[in-house]
Amino acid sequence: MNILYVGHTYTIRANQAKIVALARQPGVEITLVTPQGWRGPLYNNKTDTFDRAEAPNVTHRIIPAFLLGKEGAYFYNPSIFSLIATLKPDIVHVEQGAYAVSFTQILLAVKLFSRRSKALFFTWWNLPYRPRGIKRILESFNLKNSDAAIAGNSAAKEILKEHGFQKPISILPQLGVDVSVYQPISNFSAERPFTIGYAGRITTEKGVLDLVRASAQLSRTNEVSLYFVGGGEALEDAKREAAHYGVPLRHSEAVRNEQLVPHFDEMDVLVLPSRSTPEWVEQFGHILIEAMACGVPVVGSSSGEIPNVIGDAGLIFEEGNIDDLALKLGSLIDTRERVRLRAAGLERVKKHFTHEKIAEAQVRIYRELLGLQRESVSDYIDSAIRQTEVHSA
Repeated sequence: MNILYVGHTYTIRANQAKIVALARQPGVEITLVTPQGWRGPLYNNKTDTFDRAEAPNVTHRIIPAFLLGKEGAYFYNPSIFSLIATLKPDIVHVEQGAYAVSFTQILLAVKLFSRRSKALFFTWWNLPYRPRGIKRILESFNLKNSDAAIAGNSAAKEILKEHGFQKPISILPQLGVDVSVYQPISNFSAERPFTIGYAGRITTEKGVLDLVRASAQLSRTNEVSLYFVGGGEALEDAKREAAHYGVPLRHSEAVRNEQLVPHFDEMDVLVLPSRSTPEWVEQFGHILIEAMACGVPVVGSSSGEIPNVIGDAGLIFEEGNIDDLALKLGSLIDTRERVRLRAAGLERVKKHFTHEKIAEAQVRIYRELLGLQRESVSDYIDSAIRQTEVHSA
């Protein structure tokens, strides 16, 4: 099976571990296409070249692109057309949204030079939208000429259906975790206060001020502290509130995801307290599975996809409800409950969220598109990736 895999996510070596896992599936040959770099938080301006020692059946083609950092607008130079004409891949997998210019480019190349290729795309977009003008034209073309889609969350699937996409849609994360990097740590220390952790963008929609206030409630009867990793406009507000309530708050600057492991060792629990807004709803919450892979119990709000990610391996509170968050955190003062959730989180990641599990699911999708098996994608996702029921469109 010859796969053309296109996405700027894999300009970073750590994310390329997912491609390695995919390449280790039986009968797979991969041509990975990335731009020469990417502009954005925690990205390099220059692409990390794929290490073929990890997977010799992967060829990495770095194709110059324009408007780097603009997901919907960036596009490759014309050599992408000659590449597709030469490869004539069985599967073309583009990790870009429904109206992305780069996806239109690749679909045009497929229509011109490789009509037998099956094309699918990935999207996280989980808010209602109505594209206009050129975006509407691009989306209409892209959806019409795609054979399948992978949605990163249940809301994204429903939005694709609302926009008239009637081909198979599977729900699957873009990335899992690399278990060679994210490994269980020993984070139960009797020598420190109960430490409540947060990692990510420190902004109001991420609910960090809710977390400070819930921790303040807990501090009335327990010794607690906060540990934040990241940066954002709400950091100084969080520090001021924590000082006002007398809750110690330690802060570390943002680091790349693969560098988070020692920071998890500072936390007794990791909280993702996101608040939905008209412009943003939590799409997945990758930090949750990273923390679980390291044996850190997790608590998340009810925003977006968070409850589906956590399942029964952590605690969920009503988003924006500080009292509910304080209650959930209070239940974790008991070390026995943290031990229980630690084990449940490790097991959930192992069964559902490693790169290997994601790769297995994707290959099932490819094989079904090529008519190589009878099992439905939805049945596989249901048994191998999610505990809640998922239906293919």
